[in-house]
Amino acid sequence: MAQDYALETARAEGIEQGLERGIEQGLERGKVEGREEGKLFAFLDMVRQHVLTSEFASDQLGMTVAEFEALLKD
Repeated sequence: MAQDYALETARAEGIEQGLERGIEQGLERGKVEGREEGKLFAFLDMVRQHVLTSEFASDQLGMTVAEFEALLKD
């Protein structure tokens, strides 16, 4: 009986720790994706304002000019 309680308690603690880690990883991933999306929108905006060229922006973002210009059309 005490052993069953200990196993159940350990299982509950393991689940709780797993959820906490999952939430932390999800938040961190969201931050990274948000920064990347913000960077993309900043480059798109600067190209639309003729501050930067599509060639420069696409190079900085690690994509082809065609890929970048397709995003400009959206």
